[in-house]
Amino acid sequence: MADLYAIMKARALPLARTIVMNPDEDAFAVIMADSDDSRQAHFLMMLEGSIPAEGHRRILLDGLAREYAGVDGWMAYVDRECKDD
Repeated sequence: MADLYAIMKARALPLARTIVMNPDEDAFAVIMADSDDSRQAHFLMMLEGSIPAEGHRRILLDGLAREYAGVDGWMAYVDRECKDD
């Protein structure tokens, strides 16, 4: 069975690299490092252009939350980030 998270991550990588603008950095790590940084907002707003299907975007976001924030999914990440305010 295909790893859909890896496939979606590969599809979103060009967008992430464009937003981060530093090929030497892990673009997803930079985007996920600070939810208040405009790069995360830009990535989320532009993601539909790279991954049109909502379910596939959800797979990507849940995976990013697990991999880079150590939480169970995107909504858990959002919850945690909102509580930090």
